[in-house]
Amino acid sequence: MKIALQDIPDTGLVLDVAEEAAKLEAIQKGLSHAEFKFASPVMMHLEILSTGLDVNVSGDIKTELQFSCSRCLKEFRQAFEGSFNVFYTKQAEKAREKELKPSEIEVNELAADELDTTEIAFAQIALEAPIKPMCNEDCRGLCPSCGADLNSGQCRCGAHEKTDPRFAGLKDFKIKNNKKRGA
Repeated sequence: MKIALQDIPDTGLVLDVAEEAAKLEAIQKGLSHAEFKFASPVMMHLEILSTGLDVNVSGDIKTELQFSCSRCLKEFRQAFEGSFNVFYTKQAEKAREKELKPSEIEVNELAADELDTTEIAFAQIALEAPIKPMCNEDCRGLCPSCGADLNSGQCRCGAHEKTDPRFAGLKDFKIKNNKKRGA
């Protein structure tokens, strides 16, 4: 959904928006770093305040994402919920002419006279989505030799039982417990 800046009243705008997964995936196609799919529409509650050339957008976002586990490669779905606060300005050219303060680094430039809620939704999800998603915390992954799923049980290749010859000397290494004797 596109919102024209001149349509935002002085008191602000409160919206409940549902973004279709297909629209979000169209944005995602041009980006190779987004390693997830949208399993459901994205629901957002937005509060938008405009003060001349500046716009503040805050809200809550909910959806379900589909990932491929980074350890065992199984597909899984995970609920996604988050809150965000994004600041936009049309004064970005002035900001380039001076040294930025830490509070000004998180300012987004408004290139047009409208906000695109689809782009806001995708950006917030891409920022918060896990980089190395796992189907569960105890995922054992795949055997590095034969590729068997270790979550289903031990593999038959026995590669995990073999000791790397470079570390064979450490196999029988024992640590002595030296306790200090006091008087």
